Amino acid sequence: MKKMILTLLAFVVLFCKNSPIENSIVIERIQAASSADGTSPINVFKPGKYWKPETNLDGITIFFSNGVKWNQPGKTDGRAFFNEISIECQEKKGYVAFYKDGSYATNFNCAKETPQKIRSNGVHVIYLLPESGNGIQTVSFYQNGKKLDVAYPEPIVGQVTASSTLPNYPAYSLFDGSIDFAWVEGAKANGEGESFQIELEDNIDLSGFEIFNGYQRLDALFYKNGSVTELLVSDGSESFPIKIEDRQGGQRIFFPKTLSGKKFTFTIQKVRPGKTWTDTVIAEIILLGEKGKRYTVLDKDADEFKSSVLSKTKNTILSGVVNKAVFRDVSDGSFRLDYVFRSNGSFVIWKDDESEKRVLDGNWVLLEASPTEAKIKIFGRDHKVVTQSLDSNSPYAETTSAVSTLIFGDTLTVKKSGNTLQMIGKKVQIAK
Repeated sequence: MKKMILTLLAFVVLFCKNSPIENSIVIERIQAASSADGTSPINVFKPGKYWKPETNLDGITIFFSNGVKWNQPGKTDGRAFFNEISIECQEKKGYVAFYKDGSYATNFNCAKETPQKIRSNGVHVIYLLPESGNGIQTVSFYQNGKKLDVAYPEPIVGQVTASSTLPNYPAYSLFDGSIDFAWVEGAKANGEGESFQIELEDNIDLSGFEIFNGYQRLDALFYKNGSVTELLVSDGSESFPIKIEDRQGGQRIFFPKTLSGKKFTFTIQKVRPGKTWTDTVIAEIILLGEKGKRYTVLDKDADEFKSSVLSKTKNTILSGVVNKAVFRDVSDGSFRLDYVFRSNGSFVIWKDDESEKRVLDGNWVLLEASPTEAKIKIFGRDHKVVTQSLDSNSPYAETTSAVSTLIFGDTLTVKKSGNTLQMIGKKVQIAK
């Protein structure tokens, strides 16, 4: 009898230890460069829904967390363990390019839904790029033929507001899935006393959050701007201070007590001042509920911003630019120059020739626009890889590569040049 009881207890302990979340694929965050109206990247895990990009240059990036440590404070990033993946496309044609941990791995045929083998000892991030702007309906993960459950940040409808905001860094950026965009408080001082508030349509139990503190787009920006070291969290009736580490990457923090309700306020109590600017920044937040629940806030203001951009550029020279991916060779054939300016306020410019590969990405802001001319402000990072031969006269010469990433800003004047557009600034030239 005693042996039977011990066996039963061992089974109970084993069952509790191996909870569904620990055996699931845990999504740290998921982001899309753009999303067509009515779609969201999180839809690839929701039956009957789908995601579709606004342009055919955009894909989905999925970051994984360590499922075994889902209930432990500390770092949020980790690796997911699966050896098969299947992708169901909206249209049964073309393919989806699959990248694993920064490197191209394979193509998925949209005409088939058979899981493909993936060789790995754990995956940190995947990128899915559908051909010709096709949509993605489902993404499924398998381990040795068994389909795995997926724990992801569930979107809940609400509104995110702030006591102050630096222009072009709205509070809803806290829940866009991207650490490249952020909420930046707009006070003249260092941000202490400033706050952001979440007001939801439905009640939730809030037991903690995962936070990407500071400006995480680039190492240099993290220290040039301020970051939070203490937040006061409140549901209107109870409040308590939470210590935040001053470091890059995600950090999971559990509250001393679970809060419940629809409205929560987060007030900056202490900061680490920036070395260059007084602005204090928070890049991203995922809300944590009871029993492993994860939430992100779906704010209608984000869609209203996109609609506003489309309205302001309608019947102007930019109407054929926004959300239209442009692929072209420069007239003399010496290099390719592709670009996309999205209605969500982001942009990417690609330059590719024999000696230099260059990617500029960041935010753009409309200054003025007419049917014949426009001015836009761009700011972000300039990533450059320059390849140089040590002896250009020798076919066996070794080559060297120099990689650099810098922060830049520029104002571009957009005009017509023949059948194409030119965008000319002091640092960036997109010309025929």
